Amino acid sequence: MNSVQTRKIEPIKKKIFKKENYSGIENYYKKHGFCVVRRLYDNKKIKEVEKIFLKCQKIFQKYKDTDNQSFLIACDKIFEKTDLYDYIFKNKNLIKLLKIFYGNDIIHFNFTKFQLNEKKNSSQKKSLDEIKFQLSKGIHNDHWTGSSEYTTHYWLGFSGIDKGNTLTMYPGSHLNGSFPVLNREPDPKIEFKYKPHKLDYLKEGDVVLFHSLLLHKTTGKTNKTRVGIISKFSSLNYKWTNQEKDLGYQPLSIGPIREIIRLIGNDALTPFRTYGGVAGIDRSIYENYNERQLDKSTNKILNILKKNI
Repeated sequence: MNSVQTRKIEPIKKKIFKKENYSGIENYYKKHGFCVVRRLYDNKKIKEVEKIFLKCQKIFQKYKDTDNQSFLIACDKIFEKTDLYDYIFKNKNLIKLLKIFYGNDIIHFNFTKFQLNEKKNSSQKKSLDEIKFQLSKGIHNDHWTGSSEYTTHYWLGFSGIDKGNTLTMYPGSHLNGSFPVLNREPDPKIEFKYKPHKLDYLKEGDVVLFHSLLLHKTTGKTNKTRVGIISKFSSLNYKWTNQEKDLGYQPLSIGPIREIIRLIGNDALTPFRTYGGVAGIDRSIYENYNERQLDKSTNKILNILKKNI
């Protein structure tokens, strides 16, 4: 009779990677399904993100008949129009980190969301909102809600973080595929063998990257409201789900192979389209490809128009 191999799942020790040294991050992510990265961003910029959110929140609090979910979605739309959005998601430190996972052809899905973990003793309405809109989630993975198995999820905590209101990861749970789900929770008929790892060592400005199949949850409440931003990334060369296709995406980086196809100008590889001339494409198309990395002259005019319109 063949014996079934079993693996004892051990708790893991905390590990924080810093932008100066990513040594070992690939194997850590592969084994555990997540990584914590510190010092990607300037602390002053993180405080500016918090300032924008708190300003929106102050206005929102005047309107008692509006739910938290509506407020957070509206905040997202405001944030997406700011220069800080570009700083956070087009950041050279972030792109350098993502290249470790994806190589040069990186995309950012058009999905950004502010996330709240309300403080203790919030109003009854806020408590009901959390349940109704799943603002504070139990054990789940993001594959359940339409993320590809090639997608990396991103969480940036920027306000109200302490040891008691953090995230909990279930290291290694991504290596068994997508855990069976029943009514938005792990199927109770399946024995749950994973050990929790509480990220009670996070600081404001820390980034958590995690695999779409990794089980995780919101953890605890304190006298602070924890606020973060979530988003997700993938590669131009990997499979996306229908849900991700509908979101759309922006390229963050492309490699030389993809750049060659862009210069040819079409998928048919039309022979001699630019023969005898300059290989390339219309400038307006090129700058649309690189929407957030415009030509200097375009940027100059754009900034003048912004100031005067």
